[in-house]
Amino acid sequence: MKTRKLSLAAAVTTALACAAAFTPLMPSAPVAAQSNPTMTNVVPDGGNFATQGKIQAMDPGASTLTVLPEGSPPIPMTVAPGVGLSDISVGDVASVHYTRSVTFVVGSPNVATAQVPATGTVGQVAQTPGGIGPGAATIVGSVVKLNGPSSFDVVNPNGGGIYTIKTTNPTREAAIGLLKAGDSITVSVSPIVATSVAKCGLFGKGLFGC
Repeated sequence: MKTRKLSLAAAVTTALACAAAFTPLMPSAPVAAQSNPTMTNVVPDGGNFATQGKIQAMDPGASTLTVLPEGSPPIPMTVAPGVGLSDISVGDVASVHYTRSVTFVVGSPNVATAQVPATGTVGQVAQTPGGIGPGAATIVGSVVKLNGPSSFDVVNPNGGGIYTIKTTNPTREAAIGLLKAGDSITVSVSPIVATSVAKCGLFGKGLFGC
């Protein structure tokens, strides 16, 4: 079996771009009776990110925390080994760097590529506010039709509705150009992992802020 792995990670180091990666995304209503539900940028970006926000929840024993950036939804994370949480508490404002990997594996027409069971379906992603959430996810689909350089139709391999996937990311547009009708796609998304956490404020990073 021949597969093609498409690496679509992009490093982003601003809180604004970080928030955009997790903007809630809902399928738009069909414009006609025969139209497919449409999802735009439903798969999050992979790469290294940075954000600043209030620590909303934290469990050092479980190595988890939730950061609430100003004006953005909360971001739950696991904490990488070696990252200390002893200097921060719930309610503190902190600067957090984190990472996430996103991998697309494309197989030849009619050849399944999934090496691990899917954790969700295309339909479930379409009906979930925010698309793929902060946890790990593996989604498998089959390309039904290409609609142009930025859009294609996909269906669950074991049946189900057809959904139109659109992207505004130039890198992903280039990847769509490599697809063919009948290709199988496996999207593997890792959980969000905090790689550094630094308290902001008088006794934290800097005297008065981050």
